[in-house]
Amino acid sequence: MPMAATPRNARSRLGRWLIAIAVLLVLSATYAIALHRIALRIGGDIEDSLRAAPVLDDHTPRLN
Repeated sequence: MPMAATPRNARSRLGRWLIAIAVLLVLSATYAIALHRIALRIGGDIEDSLRAAPVLDDHTPRLN
């Protein structure tokens, strides 16, 4: 027959849950920061690789 949870046991269990939640939050934040940095790096590389359209100096007069 299982024993009833004592107050000490319940506090210990709550403490473990809080620690686990804190660890998960830290890991999630670290993952989000890393993902953001990688996305910025890839976006910058893509921008750098795109060619700008050549600009032509067109000085011919136009008839309206």
